[in-house]
Amino acid sequence: MQPLQEIYFSNLNAICTDGGFFAPPVGTDWANPLHRFSQSKFYFVTKGRCRITVDGTEYVATEGDWFFIPPGTLHEYSMLEWETFEKYWMHFQLYPNAELFSLLNLPYNVNAGGRKEVYRLFKSFSKICGGMDVTDKITVKSYLLSLISEYIFLAHPDGVPLKRFSDNRIDEILEYISENLDKPLTVSSLADAFHLHPNHFIRFFKNKTGQTPAKYIKIKRLEMARYLLEYTDLYVSEIMERIGETDQSQFSKQFKAFYSFSPREYKKFFRSGL
Repeated sequence: MQPLQEIYFSNLNAICTDGGFFAPPVGTDWANPLHRFSQSKFYFVTKGRCRITVDGTEYVATEGDWFFIPPGTLHEYSMLEWETFEKYWMHFQLYPNAELFSLLNLPYNVNAGGRKEVYRLFKSFSKICGGMDVTDKITVKSYLLSLISEYIFLAHPDGVPLKRFSDNRIDEILEYISENLDKPLTVSSLADAFHLHPNHFIRFFKNKTGQTPAKYIKIKRLEMARYLLEYTDLYVSEIMERIGETDQSQFSKQFKAFYSFSPREYKKFFRSGL
């Protein structure tokens, strides 16, 4: 049986899309009214003050304040009149388990004033975040993962036990899903298999995994398809049978939305190397 925590950390992927260092002069109109952003954000203030509002709470951010803004969170920001400030910033995506942050009950703000490692990581990141070399891309990803770890540490300095992620029943459900991806998997059928009411099953599943059953199953099928494209010579139609997909057009569309390649493009890319 694959425990829930192993599923999280084997699937967790983090991609930085943009970032750097920002130090606007006095009088610069650095502001954005209430809006939502499709990616996660890190803002780390290193000097001066600015105003940041996240999910209805206003902060006057000062040196050492570090903000995590999950995707889709309503927020705004602005400079304070006649004041300067400096910050590092980062836009990034977490998938397929972006909900990991909500499961850890992470706050929108921590203070990293006493953590020299946070300063070092952001400074090092800002120097190479725009680099186009393969090593730059890999190093940026390593900095992002280290910063995520630092944020979790600052939010939970006493640690986060892995047992928080463990539950025998959810482990059994996830194992059942993995072993039956080729079959029709509906909320009703899963709830029946584990003797739960469908509504209770949905609440239980989302509480334990941070995802709806339908979203989780979709991701697992796409991951299995990717694996089969990488390590077998199966045709796309045969792979679809292995994961219970019947609509090739819809499958290709979902695969491309998740991996940025169609199944055939992905196989060609993977087999050809970088």
